[in-house]
Amino acid sequence: MLKRIVFAFFILLTYTVTVAYADIDAPSAVVVDAQTGKILYGKNPHLKLPPASTTKLVTVMVALEKLEPEQKVVISKKSAKTPSVSPKLIEGEVYKVRDLIYLALMRSVNSAAVALAEATSGSEQNFVKLMNEKVQKIGAKDTKFINASGLPGKGQYTTVYDLTRIMSNALVYPLIKDAINTRCLLYTSPSPRDS
Repeated sequence: MLKRIVFAFFILLTYTVTVAYADIDAPSAVVVDAQTGKILYGKNPHLKLPPASTTKLVTVMVALEKLEPEQKVVISKKSAKTPSVSPKLIEGEVYKVRDLIYLALMRSVNSAAVALAEATSGSEQNFVKLMNEKVQKIGAKDTKFINASGLPGKGQYTTVYDLTRIMSNALVYPLIKDAINTRCLLYTSPSPRDS
């Protein structure tokens, strides 16, 4: 009797999942077996699309390979002028790498991503080379970056399949896992600001 119930549940689950896949409006989607990496369902899984803020996962992975979380970073003029959401980082302010990671991953602060890139490699341009090496190394073969923040630009792309590779590798880093699971964080500017 238990076997029949389990089999019936499996059939129902399979039918429900199949119907749900048919309703996907996105231009690209993928369901991957987390253990094997095998595609269980794909709708244009290798279609190249702009990576947007998912870029910051790779930025943080590469930065954590070179920087310590408590290391201090001075915000440069270039970083401060990068188009970004609030909070706005100000040239000359000093932040810990950990704080920049939380700002980049929780708030999608582009200037925090650029600050991490500059602290890691001296320039965003040098850092992007490391990002592209990293994604090739982890098997994200259809991904290319031109900046550390994910701001739009020609020649920058990823696929939903590659994003599964990026995310599974990002979750190996405890600080990334913590940042993306943090719902709220009270943060005080490192120096007083004028109103």
